[in-house]
Amino acid sequence: MSFRDIFRKGFLTSYANTEITFRYAVICMTICLAISLVICAVYYLKSRKYFFSKEFAVSLVGLSLITVSVILTIQSSVVVSLGMVGALSIVRFRTAIKNPLDLVFLFWAISIGIICGAGLFYIAVPLTIILGIATLLSDEVPGMSRNRILVLDGSYPYDEAAMVGILKKYVKWYNIRTESVHNDGVNLIIEVRRVKDSAGLIRELRGSGAFHDVSLLAQEGSVD
Repeated sequence: MSFRDIFRKGFLTSYANTEITFRYAVICMTICLAISLVICAVYYLKSRKYFFSKEFAVSLVGLSLITVSVILTIQSSVVVSLGMVGALSIVRFRTAIKNPLDLVFLFWAISIGIICGAGLFYIAVPLTIILGIATLLSDEVPGMSRNRILVLDGSYPYDEAAMVGILKKYVKWYNIRTESVHNDGVNLIIEVRRVKDSAGLIRELRGSGAFHDVSLLAQEGSVD
């Protein structure tokens, strides 16, 4: 018996083709679609305060459906699966991920596609529920919420007590990082956390008359 015969009987016979019916494929894709829409909803609720990308949200759904289709195809034939692995190995992605949290959503969508393609729905549903709740509640954990930078330009001297009163009204925590005075003007850089109403904060600071330029920026990393 030649090596080819051993390979054919030992490998191809052991991993015989699994029949994937149309009904089963539709069920897997439908459940995957429903779960991926939940992932999009979590992404929207998490990123709407900072930067929401509609294209990225749509790509999460597409990525899940493509992954579940690939897994179903791989199960149907071992020969097709080997060819698909070879074809996918030449794909290269050059898009840079600016927000590390986006990687969580990408791997989340891919994992759901793999799990649903394998028919393990009892794993996909609890995973989505637990990870979704943990992601949404991460900002409520002390020290986990994303800080923002408040930049104020105004005249000097200014009413510091009035400014502090406005900050306490709209933010849970603040820290004055830099205060520089130049040519009868002042520049303040304040790190704030958990802003209740960004528009209200800016409106009241400008309405106080002490500051003519107010900017509220998203912070990436730490401020030294």
